[in-house]
Amino acid sequence: MKIVSKGLCALISLMLTSSVIASSLPTYPFIHATGEATLSMRPDLGEIDFELTELSADPEMTFSMLEKASAEVITFLASQGLSSDDIEAADIKRFVSDVEYADATDAPKKFRLLRNFHIVIRDLQKWNMIIAGLLAKPFVGNFSVNFGRSDMDKIQNDLVIMATTNAKDNAKRLAQGLSVRLGIVGAVSQSPLKSISTLLGLDGAIKREEQAVQHKPTTKDFYVPTWLKYKQNVDVVFRIKP
Repeated sequence: MKIVSKGLCALISLMLTSSVIASSLPTYPFIHATGEATLSMRPDLGEIDFELTELSADPEMTFSMLEKASAEVITFLASQGLSSDDIEAADIKRFVSDVEYADATDAPKKFRLLRNFHIVIRDLQKWNMIIAGLLAKPFVGNFSVNFGRSDMDKIQNDLVIMATTNAKDNAKRLAQGLSVRLGIVGAVSQSPLKSISTLLGLDGAIKREEQAVQHKPTTKDFYVPTWLKYKQNVDVVFRIKP
């Protein structure tokens, strides 16, 4: 596990006297600090969405074929250790696609049959074998792949603690540099404190890749990423002790 924690920015402001600005800013001297925390974790689960689909002039026969193919897919997934809770299969849909017949109004009517699957793979050592097995099955296509972690609650908790600690450290350094004493927290947010940033002329000054944890980093192919990056920012307002 890789851990990176750093501050994006911090600034100090004494009480402003303008009646217009004072109505939006805290009515006490304060330090506004931003903290950032990043965790790089190896994925421990993968999710796949895919379809069993076919265009057919004989929907009844194709329906039976898709049912058989679906049963084979489920049997294969079970043989790879996936539990029934990690295999979701929607009902088979039958419809006429306007897009597929946009340029063929005189063609015999055909029906699109479609069944959506969603599976969760908790043992990534079996990832390549499962992918290869699915690709070899008839009617299977339209894959979408996501990777994640099974301990997202802990990751979220750790990131918030790290980011708030980072913000406090930044505020302490500013207070020490300006020979003031850091007081209690006046406000804290996991998203930017926009009113303060606007009034102090900071809008657009800070570029943030993410404001919160990304739950399901996505890849465009079947490659298992080495690391998943999770990031959390916090904004904190501290009172300045008199």
